Amino acid sequence: MLRPLTITIFLIILQPQISAEALRAGAAQSVITPQLKEHAVYLAGFGHNRVARGVHDDLYARCLALAVARQTLVLCSADLIGLFYDDVLNARRLFQQTAPSASFLVVTSTHTHAGPDTLGLYGPKPLETGIDERYLDWVDRRIAATAGDAVRAMQPARLELGRDDHPLLGLLQGVDRPPRVKDPFLFVMRLVALSTGETIATVVNWSDHPEVLGRNNTQITADYPHWLRAYMEKQLGGVALFFAGSIGKVSPLGDQVSLLDLETGKIAEDGSWRKAELLGTEVGRLAERALHGAKAVDLDSLSIQHEIVFVPMQNSHFRAAQAAGVFVGRKPLYSGGKLDPATEKRDLPELGRVECSTGRDIQTEVDYIQLRASGAPVAEVVTIPGEIYPELVNGGITRYPGADYPEAAFEPGLREQLKTGYQFIVGLGNDEIGYLIPKAEWDEQAPWLMNAAQPWYGEINSLGPDAAGRLLQALVPLIRP
Repeated sequence: MLRPLTITIFLIILQPQISAEALRAGAAQSVITPQLKEHAVYLAGFGHNRVARGVHDDLYARCLALAVARQTLVLCSADLIGLFYDDVLNARRLFQQTAPSASFLVVTSTHTHAGPDTLGLYGPKPLETGIDERYLDWVDRRIAATAGDAVRAMQPARLELGRDDHPLLGLLQGVDRPPRVKDPFLFVMRLVALSTGETIATVVNWSDHPEVLGRNNTQITADYPHWLRAYMEKQLGGVALFFAGSIGKVSPLGDQVSLLDLETGKIAEDGSWRKAELLGTEVGRLAERALHGAKAVDLDSLSIQHEIVFVPMQNSHFRAAQAAGVFVGRKPLYSGGKLDPATEKRDLPELGRVECSTGRDIQTEVDYIQLRASGAPVAEVVTIPGEIYPELVNGGITRYPGADYPEAAFEPGLREQLKTGYQFIVGLGNDEIGYLIPKAEWDEQAPWLMNAAQPWYGEINSLGPDAAGRLLQALVPLIRP
């Protein structure tokens, strides 16, 4: 009788001890490519009536779950132009039905310009929605289910953090509006299984519009993130996730971003599949390079703070779109922090006299998350519900002749508020409210900035000049304590 007892004690002594505070991580992915046979699928970005004619590569929802000290954080990235806050809230409700207590779900979009219209703005013609509600409801369920799969896949893990500011990163970004500030920083996270040493997941956070294929493309694709993730998964294994950063006005389109194709000895043609492949693969190589000197950290806690924010709706085009049903009820207006159902008849261009919401604001959210070790933050995740201009993140806001608000106060630079060397700025986090532009650079009325002959692009896809300031006013207090 003693012998079995002795063996049991021996095994217990050799068994690795996993404390309740040890990090666990899991990842999952699922296909969210729309079916093209049932009806027209309108591709998002680059205007109206761009109908998908085929699928080059599948679109995915990819989720990473992290749990430590009884808290669970799930970060999800979907290959979509964007998701409105109402869809994120719906996905969260579905996720919470099976999620552990003290779970928090973040849903972001890669912002591919070759996926289905999930915002309604790119339908067959102006003020006619491109949203397929059945597809969008299915995507919400798919994201929630994939987040649940990631949680169920969690296992003891270690975290590695990497970053890079290689000069090539800036050369892979084009900016055609002053000031020509970029966000060339790349941040990488790797989760490794303690039991096998194999990669569970990698996270790559970088800033550049996924629009390499341009307006002439009619094939569904995740754009360059497809090749970036394929490279990471081939080299390191696991599930690779891409999170867009401060992508406002930052694009790989045009001659500013030129990539030499070593197979042909020529510059890859703009708008080509080859350019998208070269860009994604190069960023993947740089992400792998960042992990060569990665910092391993022993997480012992997560700090998750978020705030609901009400941002003024000052864009008359967006109001017209809402009145026309373009958003199919997924972007309601609020006043005084409460849903505002009030309407009044207004004469709107292209619509005539219609019932128009009189609400003042849209509801959205900002998050500030710390990954902590020994009671101190070692990495941070900040969600931005739109496409923030790089100068709001890195500094460099500039006053120009022709600006509509030349004396406006500068918004606080985001990175200078942060506390660690690993700063994951996640654009399109939990919402897509458009461009976030410094108020001092706002330029909706002639004369144009720098005495340009025509208006700069940006304001038409922004809630208004006060949007960026309102979001940063809500976010900075979350960071400073």
